[in-house]
Amino acid sequence: MQASAFEKLDKGKGAPIFCSIVFCCIGTACNRRALRKHYRIGGNYFLDLLLHSLPLYCCAAAQEYSEVKQRRDISNVNTQNQAANNIKNLQSNFRPSLSIKKPSVSDSEISISLSGIDEDVKPNPLPSGRGHSSYELEESSNQPKETPHLQPLQRMYKSLESSEPEAEQKFNKEIAITPIDGEDTQVYSWKVGTAPFSFLKGETFNSNSPPPTYLPLSVLKAPKPVDSQEIMFGLQRYKKGGLVCVDEEAIKKQSGVVKEVMGQILSNLKSGGGSVGISLPVRIFEPRSTCERMVDRFSFATTILKKASQLNDPLERFKQVMAFSVSGLYLGTKQDKPFNPLLGETFQGYFPDGTEVYVEHTSHNPPIDNFDIIGDGYRMWGYYLLEGKFNWNFNTLRGEFGGTTYVYFTESQQLISYTQPKFSLGGVLSGDRTLNWEGEFEFKDNLNNFYGSIRIGDDKHKWLKKKNMQRDDFVGKIWEYNYSIKKQVKELAAVEGSWLRDFKVFQNNSEQTLWKLDESTPQRHLPVDNPLPSDWRYREDLIWLYKGNLNYAANWKHKLELRQRQERELRKK
Repeated sequence: MQASAFEKLDKGKGAPIFCSIVFCCIGTACNRRALRKHYRIGGNYFLDLLLHSLPLYCCAAAQEYSEVKQRRDISNVNTQNQAANNIKNLQSNFRPSLSIKKPSVSDSEISISLSGIDEDVKPNPLPSGRGHSSYELEESSNQPKETPHLQPLQRMYKSLESSEPEAEQKFNKEIAITPIDGEDTQVYSWKVGTAPFSFLKGETFNSNSPPPTYLPLSVLKAPKPVDSQEIMFGLQRYKKGGLVCVDEEAIKKQSGVVKEVMGQILSNLKSGGGSVGISLPVRIFEPRSTCERMVDRFSFATTILKKASQLNDPLERFKQVMAFSVSGLYLGTKQDKPFNPLLGETFQGYFPDGTEVYVEHTSHNPPIDNFDIIGDGYRMWGYYLLEGKFNWNFNTLRGEFGGTTYVYFTESQQLISYTQPKFSLGGVLSGDRTLNWEGEFEFKDNLNNFYGSIRIGDDKHKWLKKKNMQRDDFVGKIWEYNYSIKKQVKELAAVEGSWLRDFKVFQNNSEQTLWKLDESTPQRHLPVDNPLPSDWRYREDLIWLYKGNLNYAANWKHKLELRQRQERELRKK
């Protein structure tokens, strides 16, 4: 019955049958946990193990099968007319809205995620009753059609400024960049515990973690590199493809991290806790938040997507979106880890051509960041759900970027969605420290019946029968697709290249190069002058890390994580 349940999930029967037969109750409990994880249902592995050890195991398996069947049937009903509804809604005024289910808690299960923080709460990022996206496109009769959904945020901001005389000073773009007492220009105060926009506003002063002065705009707006060698500083092409870190200082900083984390877990278990209290050392981080760093991968939006919006052929726009998804991968590949954002943390920025950028951290575990890019002739939105896990020997960390990215061309009303590849960090404990993207990501256009797919690192489907592929090479196809019966109708084009070299399309015996490293220049984003107080630039741990004081940074990081756990408990109550 467990095998039949997994078959309904298109996961195959082999693994659950093997687990059940070879490992008995342990295997059946693992199968049950996998089903709970898939649907994000709360529970406890040890209770699963006990349940499958008792004579009630047959009832448990029947319950699992019934649960999967019911959820599958509901999902099928809800998705029959999804494509038509999406287009209908887009033709009306729309606004993204995130709907997150109430978290289910399982404190006895240990998990290590890319967030580096402990919580086991895994809220479902998908809206209730829907199975495809955290965004629902909703009609809004209260706003003019030409007004984007983020304009009310700006109106609220201006209203705040006009209604409060102090607001103009409160939102001064150069606030708290100089100390209010003392002679140390890096310390805001030796008497007051926090600067004006601190997440820990009102914290008692502690000489071991004084509040820093905020970073001035001259620092925040320092030019970012556009040359690939400078962007990938400390990294080189690996002999098997992808990248390898050759920066000995960076490798030294990250050595021993896994052992430290495992030591914290064992210590917590001995004291009766779970994975609560796990904190990664600040030495492995860069002084930026994920809310800002994720925008690096959008650096070709103002060139590739803007060009695509001016094309008349929907298939050509589809190709350009595929090229755009690959073009920014090298910009998001770094050895240092960005800080995991605080819940509700934001970033507001723009590209040189005026394209607006908005990011918000909407869920802490799993870590979810929503973004909205408003450009000239196009709009891009979606979310990234970041999760990571080590392989069996803890030497490779694989990060998964769940979620969907949507690209909407305003004049043609063409909507294209795509998923993200996975990220792999090798040599965590020993060997070469490699960095790479891997796996398959999909592209869909329901209105024009296009479907595309790209595989990085291997030609598993034998699309081009390419031999001796490097790990950074990719191959792909574009088909005419019948979404009602989920079947490919006709092959339209083939794609290949490398995320470290170029993106090529082959169609009708012709070849197009849509992106080439260092021939296409990325346009780097800049932060706005007057962001909301929730902006990442006001975090003390990030500021102190930028200023080079690791002790102060670690102390503030610990205090911020502790406050987040306390607030989590308050929300539960």
